[in-house]
Amino acid sequence: MAELGLPLWQLQVATAIGIIGVWIGWRGGMSKMVGFYDLPTATRLLLYGFFTGALYQFLSSSLILDPLWSGNLFPLIPTLLLSLCLSLLTMFLLTRESVRRLNGQPTAGWTFGLGIGPMIVVLLVYRLITTTGAGFVVTGFGWQTLLLGFALAAMVPWSMAIIGSWQGWNALEGRRIKPALKAMLMHSILLVILAFGLAYPIALLALPAFIVWGQKQADTVWLPSGLSPRMKQEWARLQRTGISTAVRSVASEEESE
Repeated sequence: MAELGLPLWQLQVATAIGIIGVWIGWRGGMSKMVGFYDLPTATRLLLYGFFTGALYQFLSSSLILDPLWSGNLFPLIPTLLLSLCLSLLTMFLLTRESVRRLNGQPTAGWTFGLGIGPMIVVLLVYRLITTTGAGFVVTGFGWQTLLLGFALAAMVPWSMAIIGSWQGWNALEGRRIKPALKAMLMHSILLVILAFGLAYPIALLALPAFIVWGQKQADTVWLPSGLSPRMKQEWARLQRTGISTAVRSVASEEESE
C-alpha cells in the first residue's frame, strides 16, 4: 500500500478547514434568505458541489496548478477548457426543471459553488503541508499553514458561491451562453490567483474585494430575484424588522399566485 507521506490526522485537519468554508459562505450569503429558499434543492446542489469539487480539484491540480507550481509555462488552454466545463455544468444543473419550478436558480447556484470551494481549499492546504521547493510562503504543518488555510477557507468557497449565484440569476433571467463564458473567465482568474497566492499572498487580496462586491449584489439583486412579488414584500419587511421564519416549502401552485 502506497503511503501519502501525510499523517491521517493532518489530512483530516486539512479537510476540516475546507469544510469550515461551507459554514462561512452559508452564513455570509444564505442567512438573509432564511425562510425564503427551497431547502431540498439547495441541499441537493450543495452535495452535487462536493462531488463536482472533488473532480474539479483533481483536474485543476493535475492540469493547471501543479504545472504552474513546477515552473512550467502557463497552461492557458487547459485552464480555459476546465473552467468552461465547470461553468457549463453549473448552467446545466441550474436550468433543470426541479430547480426552475420554484425559481431557485440563484440560491441553488450559491450552494453549488459553496460545495465546490471547500474541495479546492483541501487541495491547497494539502499542498502547503506536503510540498517543498515550490516557493510557497509557508510549508509544512504549522500555525502559519493553518492560518493561511483558514483564510483560504473564508474566501474560496464564498467566491465560488458568488459566481454560482450570479450564473443562477442569469439563468433565471433567461441568459445562459454569455454568462457561462464570463463565468469561465472568472473561474480561470480565480485559479490563477490561488496558484500565485500561495507564493505571493498579496494576490489573495483580490478575493475580499470580489466578495464584498458580489455579496452586495447577491443580497440586493441575485438571491431575492427568484421570489414572487408577494414573497419579496415579505422578505423586505423581515429584513427591516430582523425577524426570520422557517425555511419555506412552497408548492408550485402557491408560488404562482
